[in-house]
Amino acid sequence: MLPRYLSTTFFILLICFPAFSSAGPGKNAPKSVEGGYAMVVLPDTQLYAWKHQKTFLEQTGWIAENAKHYNIKCVLHVGDIVQNNNDQEWKIAAGAMAVLNGRVPSVMCLGNHDLGPGGNASTRETLLSKYFPVAEAEKEPTFGGVYDKEPKKLDNYYRLFEAGGRKWLVMALEFGPRNDVVRWAGEVAAKHPDRSVFLVTHAYMASKGNVRFNRNGGRSQGAAPHNYGVARHPDGFHDGEDLWQKLVKKYPNFAMVISGHVCFSALRTDKTEGGTQVHQMLCDYQQAPNGGSGYLRLMQFLPDGVTVRVEDYSPTLDQASDKPLSKFDLKLAPVTETEKQR
Repeated sequence: MLPRYLSTTFFILLICFPAFSSAGPGKNAPKSVEGGYAMVVLPDTQLYAWKHQKTFLEQTGWIAENAKHYNIKCVLHVGDIVQNNNDQEWKIAAGAMAVLNGRVPSVMCLGNHDLGPGGNASTRETLLSKYFPVAEAEKEPTFGGVYDKEPKKLDNYYRLFEAGGRKWLVMALEFGPRNDVVRWAGEVAAKHPDRSVFLVTHAYMASKGNVRFNRNGGRSQGAAPHNYGVARHPDGFHDGEDLWQKLVKKYPNFAMVISGHVCFSALRTDKTEGGTQVHQMLCDYQQAPNGGSGYLRLMQFLPDGVTVRVEDYSPTLDQASDKPLSKFDLKLAPVTETEKQR
C-alpha cells in the first residue's frame, strides 16, 4: 500500500505518464510458457527516476498488466533505484513501483546511488525506508523479515513464496553488505534449508570476463565496491568475491544471484561447498539510450521444475535485446522429496 503522503505524487504520475496499455504483452514480447511461472528483473532505474520517468512507469505498468499472462511471482530490482538519493527521485520511484501493488510483490536492493548525500555512497544514509516503509512491507503475505539489527529499515530483507513446486527465499542485500549483515543473511539461509535462495544485490558481477567483483583479484575494476566511501567504514563491506566465499558457497540452498551496477550482462555458474550449482548473473542497461531504453529481464521457470528461460525485453520499444547474454537457458537442481515434505 502506498503511504498517504505519496498518493498525490502517484496520481500525478499516472495522469502525466499513463501506465502501459492492457492490449497484451507486445508483438515482440517473449512467448509465455504454459504451466510455468516467472520472475522479472528491473535493472538500474536511476536515470528513469532522474530524467525518464515515463520509462519507469512503462516497465512496471507492463509487469502489472501481464502478471497473469506470464504468472509473474516476484519482481527483483537490482539497485540504483534513484540517481541522487533525494526526495524528488524517491517519490518518482515509489510512484512507479506502486503500480505493482496488489499484483506482484517486489524485492529491491540498495545501490551506491541510493546511498549518501547526492547518491555518492560516502555513507549508508538512504531515503528507501521513508518511501518504502517496513510497516507497509510487513502487511504483505510474502514478507519474510528484515536485518535483525535494523528492524525499522528495509535496507536488507527477504520474501518467501512457493511456485511450481519450489519454495523460494528471495533476499535483498545492500550495496557492499556490511559484516554483520552477511552474518544475518547466512543465518536466514540456514534457517530455511528447504528453500531455494535467490540473492539480489547491486554490485556482485563485474562487466567483463564473467567474473565477480574482487578487490584482491588483480583486475582493474573501477566500479568495484572498495572504491566507494562506504567501504572505509569500520563495519566493513563485501564485494562479489567476498559474498561468494563468506556466504553463497557455504549454503547449498543458494540457487541464483542477480546484480546490476555495470553494463550489460554477465553469467557464471559455480558449485557450493555442498556441490550444488549457483547461477550468478548481471543485468544492467543504464548505458543504453535514454537511460536504459526500458529493458527488463523476464525469467520464465518451465513446468519441468529445472529449466529457466531468460530473455531481456523492452516494453518501451517492444523489442528484444541484441546484447550478448541477453537470451539463454539455465538449469536448476531438481527439488528433492525431502525438500517437498519439509
